[in-house]
Amino acid sequence: MKLILAEKPSVAKTIASFLGAKTRCDGYFEGNGYIVTYAVGHLVGLYDMKDYDKDRYSGSWRMDNFPFIPNEKFKFKVDSSKKKQFDIVKKLLHRDDIEYIINATDNDREGELISFLIFLLAKNKKPVKRILVNEWTPEDITRGINNLKDDCDMRNLQAAGYTRLITDWLIGINFTSVATLKYGNGKLLNIGRVILPTVKLVYDRDMEILNFIPKTYYEIEGHFKCDNGEYKGKYIKGKESKFDTIEEVNEVINSIKSDTGKILDKKVSMSKEYAPKLFSLTSLQGYITSKYSNFTSDKVLSVCQSLYEGKGKGGYITYPRTDSIYLEESLASKVSQALDKLKLGLPYEDKIKFSKTKRVFDSSKVDSHSAITPTYIIPNNLSKDESIVYNAIKDRFIANFMPPAEYENTEIKTDVDSNIFLTKGKVLKTKGYLEVYNKEEKDDLLPIVNKDEIVDVIDIKPLTKQTTPPKPYTEDTLLKAMKNCGKNVSDDDTTVLSGYSIGTSATRADVLKKILQVGYVNKKGKSYAITDLGKNLVEIFPVKDLLDVDYTGKLEKSLSDIQKGTFTRKEYLTNIMNFIYSNVNLIKNDSPKNISTENYIYNPKTKKFTKESHKSSSEPKSKNTKSPSITNESLGKCPICQSDVVEIEKGYICNNYKECRFGIWKNDKFLEYYKKKPNKTMVKSILKNGQAKVKSLTSKQGNKFDAILKYSKKDNGYFGWDIEIEKETTK
Repeated sequence: MKLILAEKPSVAKTIASFLGAKTRCDGYFEGNGYIVTYAVGHLVGLYDMKDYDKDRYSGSWRMDNFPFIPNEKFKFKVDSSKKKQFDIVKKLLHRDDIEYIINATDNDREGELISFLIFLLAKNKKPVKRILVNEWTPEDITRGINNLKDDCDMRNLQAAGYTRLITDWLIGINFTSVATLKYGNGKLLNIGRVILPTVKLVYDRDMEILNFIPKTYYEIEGHFKCDNGEYKGKYIKGKESKFDTIEEVNEVINSIKSDTGKILDKKVSMSKEYAPKLFSLTSLQGYITSKYSNFTSDKVLSVCQSLYEGKGKGGYITYPRTDSIYLEESLASKVSQALDKLKLGLPYEDKIKFSKTKRVFDSSKVDSHSAITPTYIIPNNLSKDESIVYNAIKDRFIANFMPPAEYENTEIKTDVDSNIFLTKGKVLKTKGYLEVYNKEEKDDLLPIVNKDEIVDVIDIKPLTKQTTPPKPYTEDTLLKAMKNCGKNVSDDDTTVLSGYSIGTSATRADVLKKILQVGYVNKKGKSYAITDLGKNLVEIFPVKDLLDVDYTGKLEKSLSDIQKGTFTRKEYLTNIMNFIYSNVNLIKNDSPKNISTENYIYNPKTKKFTKESHKSSSEPKSKNTKSPSITNESLGKCPICQSDVVEIEKGYICNNYKECRFGIWKNDKFLEYYKKKPNKTMVKSILKNGQAKVKSLTSKQGNKFDAILKYSKKDNGYFGWDIEIEKETTK
């Protein structure tokens, strides 16, 4: 008999059904020379800290117990809620009639870790072989079983999975504990290798928005009439069209005396637009969450997993946990087979042609797994959510084998008194792949004009515009920022190092879910925003490397290198342990006068911390034993929305600034004119009394005087100052 270990029951059912293992038993299928059993995700996990020494570590967290790194080897235990299934698998592994084991967990780092730990704890002695497939279709199961890999070929992948597990456990248990004791004030602060830099991304974006000062600029628009209609153009000088001052604009407009202009040039060109690249998990999550408000990235992954596992008949899509948007070149025949099945009966079937192009097939740009595509198995009876995700994958797949959309682009240059106005128009000529989406493009139609034609000038006018702040992160843009370590690059940019990211495609959705649950960020509509808890954590937490997207990207890159065999597990873990020792002690010694001597007991039922009545004898006794909580000093209440006003680097702003826009800036031009800068005392007085008495302002003539300043919202919607001079102090 051959024993097959799948990662989940649904995959085991699919494999068993195809192999003819039709007898259903408790926790496995049997028949036709095969036994097919399954894990239920992770059956085995690391020891808890208290498992190493119950007398010392059980019940409470104490500063003198950290940093914690086991003196012995890391130990593992069976998940108590999954012990029954583990015992079934263990018993099957030791059956005398089992010749060898086929590992059929997911073909990735976590899948390999799941099986490795089961075999380790079950003390398996049987030979292990690996089936490596990206789909669970009958054809792929057959191919996989006929091309089994030896378990020794998977050592690097196992090492990467093991190292990731140890790393996250060490960072989590050490920094979560000491940060909670030091800064939490009885509230659990969840600290993680991937959580913190993600929170920092949201924080940085919110600070960019908060501190953004809009800049006004100007453009000039010309309105013209020709024999065949009217059109508008934008004044250009070289490549520039923007002016810093209205005086510059008026100077140009006033120089134009003619009532007519001349068509200086007309260019017509054709351009092609190809279908967007195939989906990676990240780009699929972004696409779905931006279109459907009831989807989160976590939900997209869950639905993808369901489609991948199939319903006992084979998988409907390829392996979803991928960061690739290209396909391995060796998949060409399989892709052609799937395309032939999927295109049947479509109204644009005759336009779907298989071709092995570099836009789709490029092995050099595939990291571990190819892009997500449909298989040749056509699903039926899908749920509404499954249909949405499946159709998105299918449509993107088909679109990549259709002709590009073609546009006619027109560019007109109109000369009025040697001033050039540029006009652009775009017209869709051939739909191409857009037929898949039944998309109607809005044409920018321009009237027909000819070079050297004389046109009438209807109007030349200034346009006043303002620069806009960055947009808050959405699930789509935050996932992309995590994938690219905050770098603003396109999906198919290959300049980003392979594996250099915050988390992996398989973990990012869970991270976004967690930072919402623990309260570091919140979500308004589709936009993520930092909370007070998240903001204060970023500003107070002293281990800046854990907040640094670059540092986290390097850690993830090193894990990727372990997987490739170019970096060692031992070297990586040595670096991590040194990092933990030095930085846990950094936190313990942060603000020495305020080191916490409180001990806490965590109640898993209430999920709350309570203070112990005694103190650790090894900690210094101090009159000031209260841990500095993560709070910002409030200077008073905002006069608009009653939220707290706090100090930031550039000024004093309302916590709800994005909504009410109340802020007093340290480089305020009005006060600068009188050689004065706002300070906390002035701001507190304005918030409390509506005004502030200020001494020793200096006039342009050099006179010193005292005054009463008031700060209020003006008719133009912006805040401004009023000044009442009380007395002159010097001349």
